[in-house]
Amino acid sequence: MERWIWLSSIPHVGPVTQKKLLTAFGTPERVYDASLSELQNVRGISRLAREAIMATRSLEKPKRILELVQQKEIWLLPRDDPLYPVYAKNVPESPVLLYYKGHIKPSLPSVAIVGSRSCSNHARCAAEELSTKLSSLNIPVISGLAKGIDHAAHTACLANCGHPIAFVANGVDACYPKEHRSLFEAISIEGAVISQYPPGTAPTPKQFIQRNALISAWSSHLVIMEAKVKSGAMTTAHFARKQARNVSVFNSNDARFRQGTNCLMKQGIRPYIDFHSIENELENPYTLESPN
Repeated sequence: MERWIWLSSIPHVGPVTQKKLLTAFGTPERVYDASLSELQNVRGISRLAREAIMATRSLEKPKRILELVQQKEIWLLPRDDPLYPVYAKNVPESPVLLYYKGHIKPSLPSVAIVGSRSCSNHARCAAEELSTKLSSLNIPVISGLAKGIDHAAHTACLANCGHPIAFVANGVDACYPKEHRSLFEAISIEGAVISQYPPGTAPTPKQFIQRNALISAWSSHLVIMEAKVKSGAMTTAHFARKQARNVSVFNSNDARFRQGTNCLMKQGIRPYIDFHSIENELENPYTLESPN
């Protein structure tokens, strides 16, 4: 497992390059042992990435991370694990290794509910109602553990014995924001808290963007309750459209929080009125395929 950790944490080697290396060599062990000439023969690998791979041929850091993982009761989800959903792992933004607390049940359909941290009561109630209905149907509810809409979706899911999944932008050994500690712990028991970052990693703006890509990747449907033009919810919508997910937008009655969702509706994203807006899609059996 040390080499999975090594491959997932090489500087200048992101998820796309990680997967190219696995395609070329088959296993992290073979990537680790590859010579410079072998790496040069892999198409699409930059000089910077090759140099980083050659410069980090040490398992000292991965072994320290593995010790932390074991101490903190964190699970590892490598790309070849059956629990890693095929529809999620094949999107470009998905890393070859994830860290999580709790338990994972790959399931389609699965619905992400996202929106503003400062949200209206109208949108909060809509998020709670949707999460409640999904939970009653055993459909996983995915969000990002943030304040506002995320909190409402997670809380309603837990209250109705659902399966909540929270993606975070930091290591799963810590809770951000700190005031959501009890929510974090409840999700870890009833569902899963997932991150692509090892324990001890603090959140950064870039990592929130990568977190948003994973929220979309693990979902068949995305419902955006409210969003400002420049917001994490809009970033998630961008990834969802790129990843060929089903996207719906709630028409909030509060003008302060719907500038972004108005933009999405003008672009042709369909409105979400209530659960019936997506019910037929959720009931019809299908296979979700990730774009190449």
